[in-house]
Amino acid sequence: MKKAIGGAAIAACTATICVSAVMYRSGVSRKLYVLPKLMKLMQGKDSPAQRQYKAVMPAYHEGCKWFEAKACEEKKIRSFDGLSLYARYLPSVGSKKTVILCHGYRGSGLGDFGGIVRYLHEELKLNILMIDERSHGKSEGKHMTYGINERFDICRWAKLIAKQHPDHKIYLYGISMGAASVLMTPTTDLPEKVCGLIADCGYTSPDDIFRSVCRSMYHLPPFPFVDLAELFVKLFAGVDFTLCSAKQALKSCKLPVLFFHGSADDFVPPHMSDENFAACASEKELVKIDGAYHATSYYIDFEKYTNALRAFIERH
Repeated sequence: MKKAIGGAAIAACTATICVSAVMYRSGVSRKLYVLPKLMKLMQGKDSPAQRQYKAVMPAYHEGCKWFEAKACEEKKIRSFDGLSLYARYLPSVGSKKTVILCHGYRGSGLGDFGGIVRYLHEELKLNILMIDERSHGKSEGKHMTYGINERFDICRWAKLIAKQHPDHKIYLYGISMGAASVLMTPTTDLPEKVCGLIADCGYTSPDDIFRSVCRSMYHLPPFPFVDLAELFVKLFAGVDFTLCSAKQALKSCKLPVLFFHGSADDFVPPHMSDENFAACASEKELVKIDGAYHATSYYIDFEKYTNALRAFIERH
């Protein structure tokens, strides 16, 4: 009996360590260690969210095709920890307003902004800086840090624009992980030319989203799996997920903030934007888009979304 109990305990501990290791690897490593087929299975074959994503694909592809046909200037910077970071810059003739687009987890600039980038450039007359976050696209890096290090990268991009275009006003616009990263930038030394933050479906903190995804995607209790996975993150990626949070950063924010969130978001829960909004000490506005899933808000109600966006840019 004792051997059986001991064997079961060892098996349980081993399984816990293995699951936590998978969460760490798939969560922060640039290389996706979880089989793509398994990820698709966990997301569901024909969920309402997947159907919504399929429905917006034509608008997405049209926007991507438009942007790719433009002659963009390649820009590079060096991160505080020595990584080469890459971006594409699309100027708008005569404009003195630049928006820095910050994409989400395992995403890309066009992947997250493909359906709205043309509007930003042609209707709002914004210069576009579309960045590749660290460990994405052409930018270097082995680990994603959920905003902990990305906030400093965004600050450096803002400083580059401020240096190269000292008469430009700058806006930081992020979706999902990009939004959370943007909301953490008030803890950095942003240049004075930054006039506002725009956050679409951003989470409250790296720790919060890790625990939320553990429940929704892995269908497991956060303890002990997330706690062990975050220990691996600290040991092997050198990042402490409790070091910084969007909600905490917003308590001392002095820049105006525009929040967006889809009411049906099943990846980053809408209550996270509610919490960020409540914590924000500066001028703020929260726009909820009914029926929108994760990162689809501007597709689902383009008029409501862009009206709020235009008013924010014009006001600041």
